[in-house]
Amino acid sequence: MSSMDALSESAEMMIKNINELASSGERVRTSDLSTKTELKPASVTEMIQRLGDLGLVDYEPYHGVHLTKQGQHVADVIEHRFNILERFLTEILGVDGTEASEVACRMEHVLTRDVEHKLTTFLGVDPQKESELFCHKINIESDVEHKYLPLSNFGEGKTGIVKLIFESNELANILEEKGIIPGSRLLLKGSNNKVYTIKNEEGEFSIDRETASKIIVQN
Repeated sequence: MSSMDALSESAEMMIKNINELASSGERVRTSDLSTKTELKPASVTEMIQRLGDLGLVDYEPYHGVHLTKQGQHVADVIEHRFNILERFLTEILGVDGTEASEVACRMEHVLTRDVEHKLTTFLGVDPQKESELFCHKINIESDVEHKYLPLSNFGEGKTGIVKLIFESNELANILEEKGIIPGSRLLLKGSNNKVYTIKNEEGEFSIDRETASKIIVQN
């Protein structure tokens, strides 16, 4: 699994920067991203094009870029991680605000789902709201040629290609053993909103909703 397939730190930061620069709702210019990230314009364009291939951004040369609904979901998750890390560092450990922000910005990309959930619970954040964030339903317009959806929103009986997996290395390795990796094809045989039965070249097996919500599939 390549770093981009697993959504690398640099890719997450690009999504975060696009989200911050797009606060007015307008498309973000690559020149502004280049200035903010201190990357060469060619490097910014290359990264954006790769994010576009994953369905996370919509990019038009000379017209800028904006996040797709799935890309916005990624940005929301990153922001959630940053917020709980910053709160823990300042409120619990007493770290200075500036230092806490810098450390949280580095840690948000390596935080595992289990630790994230424990931090969220420890800080008293409503678990239901956190669950809704990670099981967020993405509604893609029907006239879009390629739809990118969480497997939890995929239709029964449909076959799709895995494009992205939002998960720690541990679970990603478990999924890889079952043949679920970016680029692989799978069939969603059935689901009851809690358990999802999948079939691929490795066989037939089931996963829960939380795991299914982190597997992004292109139909």
